[in-house]
Amino acid sequence: MPPHEGLLAAKVPDGLSVMAAPPIADLASAFDLMEVSDESLSPWAPVYQARSRDGRKVVVKRTAANAQRAAAMSRWTSVLVDAGLPVVAPVDLGPANPQQLGEDWWVAYPYVDGRPYEMSDAMAAGDLLGRLHSTPVVPAVLDELRPYEWPDSSRDDVDGDLVTLGAIVAEHMGDDAPSASAALHRLADHWWARSLPLLRTADEAMPLPRTGVSSDYKANNLVFNQSGRPTLVDPDNGGLEPRLFDLAMAVVLFHSECPTAPGRLFTAQEWHSFASAYLRCVDLTARERELWPAALEHMLWEEGSWVLEDSESRAWADDRQGAFLRDLAMATPQRFPLPT
Repeated sequence: MPPHEGLLAAKVPDGLSVMAAPPIADLASAFDLMEVSDESLSPWAPVYQARSRDGRKVVVKRTAANAQRAAAMSRWTSVLVDAGLPVVAPVDLGPANPQQLGEDWWVAYPYVDGRPYEMSDAMAAGDLLGRLHSTPVVPAVLDELRPYEWPDSSRDDVDGDLVTLGAIVAEHMGDDAPSASAALHRLADHWWARSLPLLRTADEAMPLPRTGVSSDYKANNLVFNQSGRPTLVDPDNGGLEPRLFDLAMAVVLFHSECPTAPGRLFTAQEWHSFASAYLRCVDLTARERELWPAALEHMLWEEGSWVLEDSESRAWADDRQGAFLRDLAMATPQRFPLPT
């Protein structure tokens, strides 16, 4: 079966530079590892397979940005593992884990064997997200996680993004560019005038239910075993955020970057399977259900527009990822209602 971090590529593709990482020898020494690969398992970040001195397979990668956040991530994922959740947590190797090398914090996780995402896995993926959101974690652990920060944007920022997005879709979407540009303008206008103030006002009046989230729950961050059960292998962007936003982010980004996923967002049936499984674990409040369209609009603009802007020309030219980006540019909240 394919290894988990190899889902994107066996090595960094030509022309894509991975952020500077410590020499392999330094990683091996810091974590007391053997057989550290000198090729990244991911095209998007330095992620190295290795073996511990007692023969266990591990993966070494960057984790949270500073000592406090790295320690919080370690405690949170360890609590989840102790509760029986299929999530990676730092493995005991002897030396400190996580630890700082250079300017960054690094962590060694157990290596997870399995297969990549298939289109029939939507229900299992929704179930795991629901279990992650519903597993009790003591406040002392959650409160150490990165807090959610509302966007610090002006209308000029929004208009500037629209100019950039207009040029991008004009370059890559051909005859569909005018429709995509109009859809993005509607999304931006609705987000700025309605959804963002509605969500912020609601959260200030009574904080939206928050929990520990990976804030990057995507198909390429899951590994599936032979029974079709997933493990989350990249929790490192995690924070304490409104659970509604994490669910909405999954709608927007779940199929992004995963070569075995379809080149689009969820179909109506896939979304129903994913959301129904999630809702069997999480009882959203009436207020959260009322705010769902606004939360989706929030994530479509905040996360979706960022992905559209950040994607290089070769991503647009790729058959699968390009199709995903074109669908994302036209997506609306109405496509993804919550099951009743």
